[in-house]
Amino acid sequence: MSIHSSDLSPVRVQVGIDAAVVANHHVCVREHDADGQPRLTRFHVPPTIAGLRRLGDRLAPYPGGVAVAEPTSMTWLGLSVALRDAGADLALVGTRDSARLRGAISAKHKSDVIDADVLATAGEVFTLTPLRPPPPAQLALRRACTRRGKVVIDGNRARRRLISLARWAFPDVWGGFAGSMPTAVAVLTRWPDLRSLAAARRSA
Repeated sequence: MSIHSSDLSPVRVQVGIDAAVVANHHVCVREHDADGQPRLTRFHVPPTIAGLRRLGDRLAPYPGGVAVAEPTSMTWLGLSVALRDAGADLALVGTRDSARLRGAISAKHKSDVIDADVLATAGEVFTLTPLRPPPPAQLALRRACTRRGKVVIDGNRARRRLISLARWAFPDVWGGFAGSMPTAVAVLTRWPDLRSLAAARRSA
C-alpha cells in the first residue's frame, strides 16, 4: 500500500491482516517515512460487522493501497468489503507462500501477531494482485458445490461403515449377496430383522 501526499503523510504504508473465523483479526500497519524507517501499529478487531466497520475506519487514512491476508475460509469476503469501503483493496497470499516467508523471517516462531507482521511485508517478496470478489451468484454456486461435496463424502463414509458392520454382524448372509448392493438393500428391506431373515426360505 503506497501513498504519496503531503510531507506529514507516510511515503509508503504496508498492511497485513491475519484473518480469523472465530478469534480476532490481527492487523499490522507499517508506515514508512521519507527516511525509510518503519513505524508499526498493531491492533485487532472481532470478525463481526462492527469489527469490520472498525477495521475500515482504522485503515481509512490510507486510501488507494492494498492490504494482504491469507484465504482463511470465507473471511476474505468481509475483509474485501470493509477495505473497499475504506478506499483500499485486498490481496490474498497462499498459505504455503506465507508459511515460507514466515519461516524465512521468524524461523519457527508463530503467532497471530507475527503472521500479521509477515503478511504486511509480503508485497516486498510477492507480486500482489487486488482481489476481485466473484458475483453473488457465483459465490452461491460455489457454496452449493462445497456442501454437496461434503454430503457425498459423508454418505460414502456412512455406506462404508454400514458395509463393514454388516460383514462383521452376518458374514455368511453378506457373502451370499456376492457384492451386489441392490441385492443387499432388497433383502434387508424385506427382512430388516436378522431373526426373520434366518427363518426365511429360499423360493424354488
